[in-house]
Amino acid sequence: MNVDQPTPRVGFPQLKNFIGKSVIFVGKVEAMQGQQVQMSAPDGSRVTVQGNSTFDSQFAEVTGVVVDPMTLREESHVEFGEKFDLNLYNEFLKLSNGQYAELFYPAGYGS
Repeated sequence: MNVDQPTPRVGFPQLKNFIGKSVIFVGKVEAMQGQQVQMSAPDGSRVTVQGNSTFDSQFAEVTGVVVDPMTLREESHVEFGEKFDLNLYNEFLKLSNGQYAELFYPAGYGS
């Protein structure tokens, strides 16, 4: 594990800062069509996940590369089941990518 280049946990507002980089994204599966999955971000925004996986639960964590500010290319995912508090997770994202970012990432990471 490379602690100098951690994989950040992000929501929709942070995606634009990580184009071409690997991130961890948690959301609610809204629709699957072909090789794309539409997910709701913790803040309610929509994100498209490209990949070959099927999602069998309502909530999932996706590790992938940010293609553009609204799209991830999936590398892997973990299903979280049918009950997950996205509002609470959104509050965590605000803190871990804002006021308390230095607790989660090295100085200057993602800026």
